[in-house]
Amino acid sequence: MTTRVTETSTEKLYERFPHLRKIDGMWGTAECRKFIFLLMTDTRGGKRQGFPSEHAGTIMSLLMEHDRRFPQFENDVAHHDTRWGDLSRRGIR
Repeated sequence: MTTRVTETSTEKLYERFPHLRKIDGMWGTAECRKFIFLLMTDTRGGKRQGFPSEHAGTIMSLLMEHDRRFPQFENDVAHHDTRWGDLSRRGIR
């Protein structure tokens, strides 16, 4: 039996997208936060298909859990990255 790293249930996500299992190995790091954040953004110039809603919800839950458990990385995004809106309104300069 495998011990879960996250509170968020990832079994179905990892079953459908096995390459995302690397999240468990990165969990609790700035790199993990960046990786999860990038999963939820279009980095392919409009060509990203996106995740089915069930899995998108799991990824969003992972991002929120990571931010809650490791708040020191929450604002660790590129200053020029405005895909999630005006960063100055979020307190990021």
